[in-house]
Amino acid sequence: MTSPDVIDLVIDGALAWILTALCCYLFLRRTIYNALDPLVIVNVAIPFSAALLVVLCVTDLVTWDKLSLFTLVLLAYLVGGRVAAAFFGRGSFREIVRHSLADIREDQVIAVLIVTVLVTMAVAALGLATGAEGDARLAFGRVFRPILLLQNGLFLISLLLLLAPSVPTPRAWLWLVLLVALSVPFSGKSVLVPVVYWVGFRLYLQRRRIRLRTIFWSVLAIAVGVTVMGILAYSTSSPGAAFLLFTNRLWMSGDVYIFAYQREGLASVHANYPVSFTAYVLHPLTSLVGIRGYEKPLGSMLASEVMRDDVLTGPNPQLPVVLDYFFSEDYGAILPLALVTGLLVIGVRPLGMFIARSVRSRYLRIGAIVAAIFAPPAGFLDTSLVAIALVGIMGATALLVALELVWPRRLASVPTEHTFPASPPHTLPTSTS
Repeated sequence: MTSPDVIDLVIDGALAWILTALCCYLFLRRTIYNALDPLVIVNVAIPFSAALLVVLCVTDLVTWDKLSLFTLVLLAYLVGGRVAAAFFGRGSFREIVRHSLADIREDQVIAVLIVTVLVTMAVAALGLATGAEGDARLAFGRVFRPILLLQNGLFLISLLLLLAPSVPTPRAWLWLVLLVALSVPFSGKSVLVPVVYWVGFRLYLQRRRIRLRTIFWSVLAIAVGVTVMGILAYSTSSPGAAFLLFTNRLWMSGDVYIFAYQREGLASVHANYPVSFTAYVLHPLTSLVGIRGYEKPLGSMLASEVMRDDVLTGPNPQLPVVLDYFFSEDYGAILPLALVTGLLVIGVRPLGMFIARSVRSRYLRIGAIVAAIFAPPAGFLDTSLVAIALVGIMGATALLVALELVWPRRLASVPTEHTFPASPPHTLPTSTS
């Protein structure tokens, strides 16, 4: 390949990245509270996926109709998200969160943190005992899924509670570092991403803008997290190798299109992956009661088929690939389903805001807010992760509500009545950038 060809590929990829990023922002900007929103950080993978797919199509490794599929599904998903965004107000969401946290005393936060630390220590001990490092953590997660879901829900709730005004900032940082450190034995490469989320939401509550300096340090924190986990769990031998691990993961965000179309994995798995669409969608819920919709997710099946090896790891089965598997070239089914998926996934944010405004229980309010913040981001990359996050958050919320009943002196007190401001959904607070 000559130098002009390489330059043309770089230009095509860069244009695809910019156009996709701009499209995602324009459709979802009403639900984004600042640049460190999980909805931004996780969905950075979408522009990289678009850039990789364009390069694959330009070089004739993947047919152009797959780029059309990706584009149409993404647009339908974003349209559904934009409809849901009309019911969300950043200003009113901030006030709901601040009033809900104002009800929380420091001793109540510490009680929740103790529960979270105990569960996290139990999971860490299981991870160390079973060798849940690197890609082996997926097998570990499959065996111990209920306790992992509970730990994740408690962890996310703890992140929000550490923003309560009753908790001094130095102590909040100490608890945050402790929780992240205990999560290392069973975490993935993005072990420090929760710290970035926490900083971003803290600035949002304080009506402070995200500056370039904050973005720089946040990107550095994520890179350091990838480096640390690369050294500890993925056997990278040098900082350079860890850097390649980080950059390759970004560039290869859309590697599912290589497995599915360049190497014809999607066509091959049809014969030995007899799963209905309903069973596939409901699997994160039904598997908790022993009813498994499938043995391995679609990404793992693609990896197993292409690599000719039975593996549990695999690419994120992005929404276009999942819909193409179940409804091949049937755009009459694919596009409405993509739109409804966007509506339901992004709709978790206004729904969480509505629940937090409507209920009296402080932990139900906190759980609804946590779901609104952390559940929607992965909807396009792997919709099942949204259901998994919601299950974990609901399980942790139910546990805290139950503990509030049996441990009232520590966890319960008379809730304060608040009148939440009815800000119009389109109000843009000055603190967003």
